[in-house]
Amino acid sequence: MKLDITPEVLTMRLICTAAAAVLFSAPAFAQQPSAAAGVFEKRCYSCHNIGGGDKKGPDLKGVTTRQSTEWLREFIKAPAAVNRKGDSVATGLFKKFAPEVMPDQDLADEQIDAIIGMIDGLTKKNEAFVPAGAKLNRPIAPGDVEAGYQLFTGRAALSGGGSACISCHNVSGSGRLGGGTLGPDLSAVNVRYKDPELISILQNPNFPTMKSIFGTRPLNDEEIVKLFAYFQNAKLVAPIAPAPAASAAVRIEPWFVALGFAALLMSLALMNRAWKGRLRGVREELVRRNQ
Repeated sequence: MKLDITPEVLTMRLICTAAAAVLFSAPAFAQQPSAAAGVFEKRCYSCHNIGGGDKKGPDLKGVTTRQSTEWLREFIKAPAAVNRKGDSVATGLFKKFAPEVMPDQDLADEQIDAIIGMIDGLTKKNEAFVPAGAKLNRPIAPGDVEAGYQLFTGRAALSGGGSACISCHNVSGSGRLGGGTLGPDLSAVNVRYKDPELISILQNPNFPTMKSIFGTRPLNDEEIVKLFAYFQNAKLVAPIAPAPAASAAVRIEPWFVALGFAALLMSLALMNRAWKGRLRGVREELVRRNQ
C-alpha cells in the first residue's frame, strides 16, 4: 500500500525528530560539567584553584582567554616536554612555581576538553570552583586531635599501609627530633590552605611523591577527620604561617646543643686515643732503629 506524505507531514516529522534528539541528548550534556568537576577535584585541585588564587600551581581562572585549547591539551598531558621545547609560557610557569614540577597527566582529550569547558564557564560567570566532595565524613569530636597526632607521628598505623606523615613532613611539637624535610613543614598548613582545599588534598593527594605513596593506599574517612583535626589544632597553636626558610629565624633547642657538644667531646677523645697509640708505635720504631 502506498502512502502519500505531504510536505506538511514531512516537516512535522522532521521537527519531532529534531526535538527528540535534543531532549534525549540533554541529560548527557548536563552531566558533563559534573564529570569535569569530579576529574578536576581528584586530579588537579591539590595544586590548582579556579578563582581562588595560586597554590602549588597557578590559578586557572581566565586561562582559556590566554591560551588556545590545543596548547592547553599539550601542556596538561606533558608540561615538562613543552618546557623543554623552549615554550616561553611554560618556561615562565616553571620558573615562577619552582621547585614544583607539574607531572604528566594521563587524561583523554575528552576529559581535558570538559575541564577546559568548565574553567571557561566559571571564568565567564566570575565564579570560583568549589569541590563537591571536599568535606569531612563527620564533625570533629573530642579525642580526634590526639588520634590525628598518633597517625601523623606513626604511633598509630594507617589502615591502608601508607607511610606516616612525619616521614616527610614536620609539625611544630610533633617530636623531639622533628619530622622529615622531604615535604613542606605543615605547622600552619591550615592557614595556607582553606578547609576544603586541605580536605581535598587528604582525600586525593596529587603531589608526585604523595601520589606514589597513597595512590594505592588511600586514607580512609576516619583518618582524614583525625588528621584534619590535628592540623586544625596546629592552626590554633600557630595562627600565623611561618616565614620562608630564607628569612626564618632558626630556633636551636638547648638539649640539641648539649647532645652535639657531648658527641664532639667523645669524637675528640677517640681521636686522641687513636693518635696516642700511633705515636707510641712511632717512638718504639725509632728506638728499635737506633739500637
